[in-house]
Amino acid sequence: MRWTVLIVDDHPLVGQALELSIRSAYAHLDVARVLSAAEAEACARQLGSRIKLVMLDLILPDATGFDALLRLQQLLPDADFAMVSARIDAHSVAMARAFGVKAYLSKAAPVETLVNTVGDIMRGEERFPHATPPDPVAVDFHRRVARLSAAQLRVLRALAEGKLNKEIAGDMNLTEGTVKQHVSAIFKKLEVNNRSQAVLASAPFLRNTG
Repeated sequence: MRWTVLIVDDHPLVGQALELSIRSAYAHLDVARVLSAAEAEACARQLGSRIKLVMLDLILPDATGFDALLRLQQLLPDADFAMVSARIDAHSVAMARAFGVKAYLSKAAPVETLVNTVGDIMRGEERFPHATPPDPVAVDFHRRVARLSAAQLRVLRALAEGKLNKEIAGDMNLTEGTVKQHVSAIFKKLEVNNRSQAVLASAPFLRNTG
């Protein structure tokens, strides 16, 4: 089976340059490229375990913060992830490490550096710009949020946006009773007691960090 590298970046020129360079450097790898989190999820469902590495932009038009990462990790539990972002700061890097990312790369880096990192990750290596330890709060949140189903993660994201159960039900085409069941399950899995605690626990990780 040929492995696939999935590039998720809403800047066509950046994504195209990276795609062409990876194809040229690694003839044994396939490369898929999408522009949004929704397209990435569709690609993940289509290709499944063929996806070995996801190179993910931190900020996408339809995903905020580390939201897309959490969703894709659910769909691709055996894949490795690398964040590729114009935002390089100690907090974001520490959070990425806590969420199990193998590399955090700057878009300002030479394409050659980004391409070489693909090989590094395939060999089991990690690449980060700072000697920053994982954020222990993020490590604990990732442990808990990993228990959520895809539907529960969507509900949690809606809660963080301040939506009411009725609004969530309409957006997700669910009954209010089903949404309430999801909310109760979220409280249990996140180890919180109410809506406010769930929002406070998740907001730093699901909000727009750009």
